Amino acid sequence: MHREGLRCPKCGSMRISIVAGGQFQLKCMDCGYTWSPNLVPSGYIEVNGRLIHWTEVEAAVEKLLRELRDALEGAVDCEGVKAIIARYINVLDADRISKTVRNALVQAEPNLRLKGRSFMEKYSNSVIECVNGYLNWPPPRPKGRVLS
Repeated sequence: MHREGLRCPKCGSMRISIVAGGQFQLKCMDCGYTWSPNLVPSGYIEVNGRLIHWTEVEAAVEKLLRELRDALEGAVDCEGVKAIIARYINVLDADRISKTVRNALVQAEPNLRLKGRSFMEKYSNSVIECVNGYLNWPPPRPKGRVLS
């Protein structure tokens, strides 16, 4: 589905109608192409090509947050962070993992500050760099003309 709305996968037209009858199908009013849309069942989220119920995703985010916060308070190294993230890579996408790491760093900040502001800033930056490198995140920007 496009941001502007539903479009024909063949010609891109937005003039779409629903075909009456058995299976849910759509038909393009311009080119006549008929197709069955891929619909995600209610309550499910597509993560890395798999359908996972939102409650499972939220539970995984909470567990990851708790594990990361505890590890980061102990100033775990990059490999330790990667090991924790590896357990959640099948349930959470890179964006959710990246946000959860940032949240864990915010929650661990008071304990990290005890080691000094300089340490905390360097450590936070190195953890974020480590995670982004591991997840290959953020995705590369498309090459092309830059609008100004």
